[in-house]
Amino acid sequence: MNYRLLAIDMDHTLLKEDKSISERNQQVIAKAVNEGIKVVLCSGRSHAAVVDYAKQLGLTGKDNYIITSGGASIDSMDGKNIYRKTLSNKFYREFVEFANSNDINYNVLDPDSRAYTDNKWIEPHTAYEAFETGKGLYLKQPNDLPNNFEIMRGIFNGSKEYLDEKSQLIHQQFDEKYFVARTGSGFIEVFPEGVNKGNALEYLANYLDIELDKIMAFGDRDNDVPMFKIAGFSVAMENAVEGPKKISDYITKDNEHDGVGVAIEKFAL
Repeated sequence: MNYRLLAIDMDHTLLKEDKSISERNQQVIAKAVNEGIKVVLCSGRSHAAVVDYAKQLGLTGKDNYIITSGGASIDSMDGKNIYRKTLSNKFYREFVEFANSNDINYNVLDPDSRAYTDNKWIEPHTAYEAFETGKGLYLKQPNDLPNNFEIMRGIFNGSKEYLDEKSQLIHQQFDEKYFVARTGSGFIEVFPEGVNKGNALEYLANYLDIELDKIMAFGDRDNDVPMFKIAGFSVAMENAVEGPKKISDYITKDNEHDGVGVAIEKFAL
């Protein structure tokens, strides 16, 4: 199979635990690009936390794209937005009310990657979100923001054990109208209805006139499952959770041992 597009998750997939891209992964991706294969980073991260990694891989200019905020936004690397779905101010207020009434730490991210919370105690995962984007953390009540304020996604933060306890409650509250996914041990995220990596990847494939069976997708978490379902070939990391492993076509080495590069060399080059 001659794959035309590689859709690659970032955290715990392409990135090592120290958040770096290994030399081998960089070299293999560069070889794929040189052979005319489109490489697209598909991340739950916001735009500001992805774009520098794309540049590091040489994915620049109008013909390269990134999928961010779990599939809520697609942008070319020259700054053109081709797809975006946001959550309304009404949802934002409901989200904050739910978080506060159930004693769950949270933050939300706006389209410019700025993080907001009204928590008096800043949970470490919330601080990490702001650090990751470099766009700051704003302590604001919903009433402090304009009525047309929109967000890309709402994020519940906490220890793995705490979110395990709250997970069912969160899903019961939001599953009917939104896409809810555990994107990491300390994060449960709520996305706009119909927003996930699979739908975004399908939109981009149609935009680029690339057949879905010519796509290879890589991931490790449940939010990668929609991407696995539409790609022609899916690769789960050895360190992946059970969901993506069950439906993957291949399980590669873990993110500390060049798993992405190993699979690209084996199946795409």
